[in-house]
Amino acid sequence: MSLAFQISEFVALLMIACAVGVAVKFVRLPYTIALVLVGIVVGATKLLPEIPLTKDLVFLLILPPLLFEGALNMDLGHLKENLRHVLLLAVAGVVASTLIVGAILNRALGIPLSVALLFGAMISPTDPVSVLATFKNLGAPKRLATILEGESILNDGTGVVLFGILLDAVHGNLNLTEGVVKFFIVCFGGIVVGFVLGYLAYRILACIDDHLIEVSITLILAYSSFLIAEELHLSGVIAVVCAGLIIGNYGRLFSMSPSTRIVLTDFWGIVVFVINSIVFLLIGIDTHIEVFREWRAIAVAILAVLVARAVSVYPMFDLPLSWRNVLFWGGLHGTIPVALALSLEGIPYRDLLASMTFGVVIFSLLIQGLSLEFLARRIFERDGKELEETLARYIALMHAKIELERMLKEGVVVESVAEKIARDIEEELKGLKEKLETRFADEVMKRAYRSILNAQKAAIREAVMKGIISEEVARRITREIDSKINKG
Repeated sequence: MSLAFQISEFVALLMIACAVGVAVKFVRLPYTIALVLVGIVVGATKLLPEIPLTKDLVFLLILPPLLFEGALNMDLGHLKENLRHVLLLAVAGVVASTLIVGAILNRALGIPLSVALLFGAMISPTDPVSVLATFKNLGAPKRLATILEGESILNDGTGVVLFGILLDAVHGNLNLTEGVVKFFIVCFGGIVVGFVLGYLAYRILACIDDHLIEVSITLILAYSSFLIAEELHLSGVIAVVCAGLIIGNYGRLFSMSPSTRIVLTDFWGIVVFVINSIVFLLIGIDTHIEVFREWRAIAVAILAVLVARAVSVYPMFDLPLSWRNVLFWGGLHGTIPVALALSLEGIPYRDLLASMTFGVVIFSLLIQGLSLEFLARRIFERDGKELEETLARYIALMHAKIELERMLKEGVVVESVAEKIARDIEEELKGLKEKLETRFADEVMKRAYRSILNAQKAAIREAVMKGIISEEVARRITREIDSKINKG
């Protein structure tokens, strides 16, 4: 295949992706899901030759920038605040999911346990792209989005490491003890590589003031951290995530000028848009109708994956049930399971595993992805109404408390009666405050922050009217405030 032909295929894919991107502006359909649907049509009609998503293509070319950009834009403070939930889903949840899926497939389909466990590890990584887009449109709580995105970034590493260990086990090259030791060494080693390279890049960026070179260094870091870690037989996925977190939370703040930060954000936004567009198109193109001949096995695999997801999510009782419902149904699967399935060579049941993987991925993207917005919208609207009701009760009680103090001061009510009423008010206020400070903390903070920013805009307008500041200065500062409001 000539280079010119490969370039023409790439351009054709990009043209289709852009056309789909324009079309979804007029149709209520998530962009990534629309790409998969169009890809299936393109593949079925043979409009383009098949471009297989090989393991090398995904892991060496596609995955590093996707992971790096996700980590780059993740707030480390928010991640630390929700680290327990993220680790429960991304580590304990992946291990539990692997065991549950493996056990169900072993019993229901008679697949050898080692091969069934391999499928469990292969299908565990989640893809939050379309989910987070839905969250953004619906104004989902920041904490919920952080948990889902943090899980996806970290469980890629856990799932890939576990997959490699179980693949060795299938080939008879590993026992349980060696597998556990290797798991921790590979994960911890990836963290060390990512931290060292990320810190070095951070120090280098501090010495440079050229946005083109600085952005180029981040691109080099994304690929080099993955390649070096893999060369050392450590987790390249975890190394990329660690390096991205360092640059996003320290390098961007302390080593870059404001103009470089803008260029960095725009550059990585374009890179991820292009890569995600082509990947989801290729998932559709590579999905052949023959895959669904194993529909019974696919149905069992889908059921097993949903059961495993439920077991991973619902025991987190300190999260609202509505959030757990969204986390359960929003555990979509995308690029990595497909790449891992296509990379399998020389193991029993390879074709069956590939069929089940494509079946689960298509089900999660189309069925779960298309219904998620409806489910999330209803849940967030209900939560919004509950928040408003809680705020209304809290405001009413606070005013009642002030009124009681006035009545006591003016002698309208005797002290003993006032004390009894005050105790009742305080008891009810305590429950409402706890609810506002835990379950609705993010939304209360967002509303308060937005109110403060709007107050700043009002003050700027008033200063212009009084002739204290010029229109030009007012417009510039107002744009900055509007940018903060849009970021939420």
